[in-house]
Amino acid sequence: MDAATQLERATQLIRCCKVPRLINSIEEGPLERATFESFLHVLDATLPLVFDLLAEHGTLLTGYDEYNEDDNVPFKAELVLVMAEQYSEENEGNGDGGGIGEEYRTGKPSLRKRIAQFFQGHELDHLLTDKGSDRVWRHLYEHYRRVLSASVWKYYPADVAGFVRLVELMYGPYPLGITPPELDDGTAAYILSVGITLVEFFEPAYQLLGLRLFCVLLAPRHRPIMRRTNIHRVVYSNAKKLTNKCNQELFLEALWKCIYLYVELEEADRKEFTQWNTVDDIMEILLNALTFQSKLSMSAIYLLYLLKLLALDLPDYIIDGLDEIQSIDRKCHLYEPVCEQLRQDCLGGFRNRRYYRWLHQIIGLLPHEAVKCQGASRDNGRYCHGVNLLFILVTFPVEPEALRPAHVGMQTSLVEFINVFKQYEQQQSSLAAKRSSATSDFVYNTKALVSISKTMLVFLTNLAPHYFPEHPAMAELGQQLANDYADCDSIMYNCMQSLIEKLR
Repeated sequence: MDAATQLERATQLIRCCKVPRLINSIEEGPLERATFESFLHVLDATLPLVFDLLAEHGTLLTGYDEYNEDDNVPFKAELVLVMAEQYSEENEGNGDGGGIGEEYRTGKPSLRKRIAQFFQGHELDHLLTDKGSDRVWRHLYEHYRRVLSASVWKYYPADVAGFVRLVELMYGPYPLGITPPELDDGTAAYILSVGITLVEFFEPAYQLLGLRLFCVLLAPRHRPIMRRTNIHRVVYSNAKKLTNKCNQELFLEALWKCIYLYVELEEADRKEFTQWNTVDDIMEILLNALTFQSKLSMSAIYLLYLLKLLALDLPDYIIDGLDEIQSIDRKCHLYEPVCEQLRQDCLGGFRNRRYYRWLHQIIGLLPHEAVKCQGASRDNGRYCHGVNLLFILVTFPVEPEALRPAHVGMQTSLVEFINVFKQYEQQQSSLAAKRSSATSDFVYNTKALVSISKTMLVFLTNLAPHYFPEHPAMAELGQQLANDYADCDSIMYNCMQSLIEKLR
């Protein structure tokens, strides 16, 4: 066959691989794999032929020819659409709202592997950024504007997911050394409109896709256009409406990432922190959510963003680069290297005046967290938010005027937490010592935390005089613990018990 015939054949084949329009809207019921049985049969038979043609005639099909520049644009655009629909992300299919699209994706491992290679490698970048890519993008946008309109999009779930992936690919984080494409006003407004349409839908899975579009818009490299167009304020007003609808982990993570990116953008150039502003409203929402959240994985997300919001004034804050790696895990454990770095950064002159407005509410959470951790289940053993909150008090500096006159309720909360938590830790250690084959989940998991005893010791040694100016026994206790750390538990119990009586 000649080149023109090969191109025509490839274009016809790739169009067969595009997920067709649904007969019924997604409002009428959940998607089922059986609905796509005929399509999947065609897809599994046709897509290998497309990849064979790409291997044999790659330059003809995906290259750029200035004399025939529009000849292969339909094929390239359809190929991009199919790859975006069929690509399966790592976190999808885990039951947390990220599994959109598995119903219409190929189940063949070899094909899924080839699709992933195409999407993650240079082949897709080549189509979307090289010569002639402007024509491909024009074709893509014409398609998406047609199928993602307000009255039609519910019949094209594959295109919804594909659009989100392509937007993330082109306007999200970009590899170093490559000049990323610029986001213009028109494109940003269109992405916003699709995002709003999705977050207003009742299914969390589609709301999550909308939040992912919002996160792309609020990315640091788009800040100039956000400020110029005020799109970021529209994003925030729509995201805030979802704070009472968080019932899935991936959804919650995307929502708070979106909110944090907005706060970071708003606060980047702020010089005056004494007046109440948006970040204070957001902190109220976050602390209230943490108070009533009992699911560990969800609380871990609140805790991470509590730390990030508190540390807004720190340049190059370490957790920014370690969110998914080692700063905090799904059991809400803060890791020692990260914590030490954070301590050092804060000692270097951190002064977030807003922190003092939230301080009393954070301390008020402590007794509740001490109660939550106590129990025989594995989850109770992992529940250590109270120590993480105490770490926050240890880490972020508190000026004397923020605590005077000292409140008895605040003092009582601190002492009760330290006393109850240490007693429970001792109890669990005793139980673990009696077992021959297994240790206590509580004791095991607290060892993985930033050291509980160390955090308490730092608090009692350095901060007791600030929090308990009228009770020198607290400072004395800290000094006793520092002098005889090996026997700190027994000293702590005796001093704490007498102090509780005095406070009451």
